[in-house]
Amino acid sequence: MKELVGLIPAAGIGTRLYPFARAVPKELYPVFGKPVIEHCVEKLREGGIRKIYVLVGYQKGALMDYLGDGSDFGVSIAYIYQHRRLGLGHAVLQAKGWIDSTFVTLLGDSFIEPKWEIKNLINLHLRERPLASLLLFKVQDPSSYGIAKFRRERELLVVEKLVEKPDRAQARGMEVNGEFYALCGAYVFEPKIFEYIERTPPQKDGEIQLTDAIELAVESGERILGVELIGKYIDIGKWETVLKTEREFCNSLSLEECIREREEMARRTL
Repeated sequence: MKELVGLIPAAGIGTRLYPFARAVPKELYPVFGKPVIEHCVEKLREGGIRKIYVLVGYQKGALMDYLGDGSDFGVSIAYIYQHRRLGLGHAVLQAKGWIDSTFVTLLGDSFIEPKWEIKNLINLHLRERPLASLLLFKVQDPSSYGIAKFRRERELLVVEKLVEKPDRAQARGMEVNGEFYALCGAYVFEPKIFEYIERTPPQKDGEIQLTDAIELAVESGERILGVELIGKYIDIGKWETVLKTEREFCNSLSLEECIREREEMARRTL
């Protein structure tokens, strides 16, 4: 079996985090003393991944300076440059030609805890071998997310339909037992997903959405599975969710453990 690899899209501008993101990539916003993207690397590493591609764009040199070749974090990191920002689907498509095996995509501004959530998603995918496995979480307002509708087959969640940021009319009928389930930036894909992204028409703004590509795969008869998030997901993409992260997790933070871990990292990298 070919090596399982990781892909971290991190080419977004982060305008909702201005003025911070005007000077520093949003993926370097610190949570528990380490940038969000370092948490992403740790989650992939704990899932058994040792080779990671990071998708970067304009003004992302700081990410490359921080992560380097990945050796400080126990992985190997290479970089793919996205010249134009045309949606998440377009971003993932930039990895075609680099990745030819099962790969885990984890958004560089996604904070998911506990870390074993990603490992569970990977294990399900490797056991069932669908085209894609998606990590899902409950939301009250579906209009800001890609929304998935699924049916239960024994312990499996089989995705039947996906809609990107639905309006009220589009959201009607997308509930599962009265709840909306959103994609939270963690996916496991087979390389065939590139074919569906290439066939996905752009939205009115010219962007190719990953949700639309996965929906095209569903319509074509591909098997797509979901896993419900047990822990927490927070999008480090706007001040509201950033500050919620700090409030919700600070009480559970072991200050001594964080200090010790960061000081050890500093010594290793001197």
